[in-house]
Amino acid sequence: MVLVFAGSFSAQEKIEVTWYDAGALGVDGRGWTDTKTPYDRLPARAEKLVPSGVWLRSSNSAGMSISFATNATTIIVRWKLRHPSISTPYLSAMSVAGLDLYINEGGQWRWAATKPPKIFPETTETFLRGLTPELREFKLYLPSYNGVEKVEIGVPKDSKFGKAVGGEVSKPMVFYGTSIVQGSASSRPGMTYVAQLGRRLERPVINLGFSGLCHMEPELADLMAELDPSVYVIDCLPNMVPKEVSERTAKFVKKLRLARPDTPIVLIENPTYSQAVWSQATARSVKAKNKLLSDEFNKLNREGVKNLHYISGEGLYGNDGNSTVDGVHPTDLGFVRMADVIEPVLKKILGTSPTK
Repeated sequence: MVLVFAGSFSAQEKIEVTWYDAGALGVDGRGWTDTKTPYDRLPARAEKLVPSGVWLRSSNSAGMSISFATNATTIIVRWKLRHPSISTPYLSAMSVAGLDLYINEGGQWRWAATKPPKIFPETTETFLRGLTPELREFKLYLPSYNGVEKVEIGVPKDSKFGKAVGGEVSKPMVFYGTSIVQGSASSRPGMTYVAQLGRRLERPVINLGFSGLCHMEPELADLMAELDPSVYVIDCLPNMVPKEVSERTAKFVKKLRLARPDTPIVLIENPTYSQAVWSQATARSVKAKNKLLSDEFNKLNREGVKNLHYISGEGLYGNDGNSTVDGVHPTDLGFVRMADVIEPVLKKILGTSPTK
């Protein structure tokens, strides 16, 4: 559709814009095709399989992104939210319901622009203008704690626009976990540790973070076993109680291993929270759950479960107490530190392969 758009420009500056449905390009970070909408994280049939809270969270578009290429001098985005929630006491509108745009310059992903919603349900924003008319690749991250009904990208009429294409694309990395995996409390969607690792390793990611609702349910293992990823990363402990850790870990891992005999599986301990320095109760809780996870990991190894890997919680947040917003949920600093610890483990497991 071509129309005259003033938007964020001055009243005198008008351009003809062609709008493209982002969903028609294909949504990155989508594990299943049989979803109710292109922006759901679980298949439609999961509504009858998983806990109701998990199903509701699956409509959040955490980890999803739109990749496109254009030589446009101006990039405008129009998006319609699913839910009226735009911010929370801990999360800004940028993180909950904003869009985060990255640009590929010289083979390196660099942040370009972030815009929060102005109103519910629909916002139109100019993300970039004044670009030189060169063909570039972009990645637009969708909201972490809201969902979208539609996303449209507008560029000046006659600009080139489409999906970036090239050589082989690696299998995605699947991350399953808590609010930390989903992205609380990053300042914007592109700063979650999952998104950072996707850019660093140049691999697609599927974010199955369900805030407050990650308990290694067997139904989630069954669903995840349908996927064919390059690696499963399981980061569940902050939501689990000790009994769940000891009773569910091995069963969960074995379901994945039965379906995917050769796919690497990574277990991540509970991070050492900053308050563990002065709170004996917190220190005991974290230590107890990590000990149980370590015990399960060792048992699985003794039983001959292959290609199983482990990441300690020590150092995930650093050691200065400055990595969280509330003692539990990482800020951008915390997510960078997490990515710094996890990246070399995944690099060693996966090696390198062309992804463009």
